[in-house]
Amino acid sequence: MSDITTMTKAALIEEVLRLRQQYEDCSETNGSNGKFEEDALFGFAETDEGEELYVVTETGRFVFVNDTALSRLGYAAEEMLAMSLPRIDPNNTRATWLARVSRMRQSGEPDVFETEYVGKDGNRLAREITARYISYRSRNYVLCIGKSIERMEGKRSPAATDHTREQVLFRVTSDGVIIVDTRGIITESNAVADRLLGIPKSEMIGRSCVDGRWRLVDSGGSPLGISNHPMMIAMVEEEIVANRRISMMPIDGPPRIMMINAAPLYDDSGSLTGAIGCIRPFEDVAERRESMLRENISHAQYREIVEAVLYSDSEDVLERRVCESLVRHSDYPLVWRGVTKSTDERFYPSASAGEASEYLMRIKIRYDDSEYGNGPLGRAFKTGKPVVVHDLAKDESYKPWRDQAIRSGLHSLAVFPLIHDGEELGVFACYAGESNHFNDSEFRNVEEIARLLVFGIAMCRHREADRARKGEYHTLRTIVHGYEELLPVAIARFAMREPFRCETTNTQFSAILDEPYHSMGAEGYFASDFMHASYHRDLYQQLALAAKESTTVGRDRDIFTDWEGTQMRWSWRILPVSGESGEEQLVYLAYRHETGPATQDSSPRQDSPRGEVLPAHEASAKDDDPAVLHIAAPRFGSRSKPETKLARFLEEGTILRINRAAATRFGADGDMTDTKPDMLFDEGMHDALKDMLSIRESGAGITIPSRDGVMQHAFRVYLTTTDDTQEYVLISE
Repeated sequence: MSDITTMTKAALIEEVLRLRQQYEDCSETNGSNGKFEEDALFGFAETDEGEELYVVTETGRFVFVNDTALSRLGYAAEEMLAMSLPRIDPNNTRATWLARVSRMRQSGEPDVFETEYVGKDGNRLAREITARYISYRSRNYVLCIGKSIERMEGKRSPAATDHTREQVLFRVTSDGVIIVDTRGIITESNAVADRLLGIPKSEMIGRSCVDGRWRLVDSGGSPLGISNHPMMIAMVEEEIVANRRISMMPIDGPPRIMMINAAPLYDDSGSLTGAIGCIRPFEDVAERRESMLRENISHAQYREIVEAVLYSDSEDVLERRVCESLVRHSDYPLVWRGVTKSTDERFYPSASAGEASEYLMRIKIRYDDSEYGNGPLGRAFKTGKPVVVHDLAKDESYKPWRDQAIRSGLHSLAVFPLIHDGEELGVFACYAGESNHFNDSEFRNVEEIARLLVFGIAMCRHREADRARKGEYHTLRTIVHGYEELLPVAIARFAMREPFRCETTNTQFSAILDEPYHSMGAEGYFASDFMHASYHRDLYQQLALAAKESTTVGRDRDIFTDWEGTQMRWSWRILPVSGESGEEQLVYLAYRHETGPATQDSSPRQDSPRGEVLPAHEASAKDDDPAVLHIAAPRFGSRSKPETKLARFLEEGTILRINRAAATRFGADGDMTDTKPDMLFDEGMHDALKDMLSIRESGAGITIPSRDGVMQHAFRVYLTTTDDTQEYVLISE
């Protein structure tokens, strides 16, 4: 995966598409049957004897038969793969076979039985079958290893078996077998050994087991000689040598790692006659099963995390799913994400999972220059690079947390800084229950997951910002609609970037423009085209100011003089907003107060070089200005009682916007933005609030008394609904 910390927006989109495709490919690959490898299948057989190999589905259909079995039964491969087991084995009917498979699946043990297979020529061939229930390339099968048996009056001949025991062992085992004399000279080998070493039997017999043409080296890379060859060690020490790794260094290929077991051989008198060695590829049954299990877990974990990145609705859900996935699939005792706050220099758990999660409640981790800030997490955060501690009990930088970590069963740690586009998103920490857990492959796996987490957080924030922009646009549209119904407000919407193309206008805006825009409208034209209109000589400059500073600009009771010399007072605002599709826009709103000559104490004149940058709550305090109050409250159930609605509205609601006119009408002292509604409404207003909370149709009217109860203020209430909130916009009539 590419480094997403330097990605552009277009590159991020391409990465999403790549992850989706990778997820689909991963799912298809994991479910694919794949090609059967005979050596790999024989590896599942462990110590089972036999040269015939059959792979059968749970319902008895053949999916793979090796050449030995085909030769002895006389069938072609196509014929066998078109048949099911009862066709050649009448003793195993479909019902019998299903019952046998069920027992193996539940017990996990192989099933050994004798039966008779029907060859193509009609002859019945006695077989001893060892059946195992296996998982191969993510699918379940039954692996059958068969060998011929001789029957004498329905029984196997012990004499025949004893007579050919060594020959049978050489012929049926899946291991390569080599026998040497006391000098280390090879006296016997089987076909598997010939294949593993790549040397014909005729060239092996009579040569030393440490002959240079084998090119064998030990696990440390030293050539095998008389002193360190496992078979020679077994003879000298007269003990079994088990599970020694050796490597064969071919001239034209990569090294082949093998496992060898060796034991001394004795004659009937007890004298040492040599040694026997059994060789198999290093990926033996246990290793193969463990490797396949790790691979399946890795695939499942990767798919699960990619799903979380692509489809999580929020950042909280994403980080929780990632932590839980690592704990579930990798058995980590603790995985958590730490975030920072502007109030101090500490890491705060944002999400965690694992049985040792209480460890986070007993420690404090910082990123300052104290001993609590120079641990692995602090270093990773400050340097922007991953930090791995292989043994927490021995790492000096982890001394402040060592005792608690050991009591919690934490012994190694990997920490990854979370950074996206230069923004620090905290740290991601994985603790393991054993030392030296984070080797190269495990470290790379967790590092990739940390990168996916960063990418997912960026995507979640982008989606949340998009939802917020759409909600903001919807709320603004509601407010504007309320203004249009109650007051002659001129409204125009412009593109955010110069030269500020006019997208839409209302009739009031066109009415205040000079000709020809007064008649034909301004939509599709740039602000510079009509910037010399009588009342908007500095419109272009004010749009540029609002776009540059990304804030509301405007003036209250600004004086404009038309071409006849008539002075008028206007209050206007330019607000940067996001459109319904997320595009940035500027909305112009203007309200005409009166006509006639302006007084000397009026607001700034039109030739003021710059507009005044206003906070969201600021507006004129004159009695004839419209009062605007915007409050967000939790959504209520349809059966909630009025008293319950009112209590939640006052305690859980938030005042998002209040202008001066509204503050004056409600007797508020100072800016009430971002405060609770109970700070604004006293008990005498509660009945009116109950009426407001029962309104279901946007635009309905209510009357709210003043604090002293002397005056009544009429408002129109406009409703805006989101997933979790109900927003109320009150505009005075």
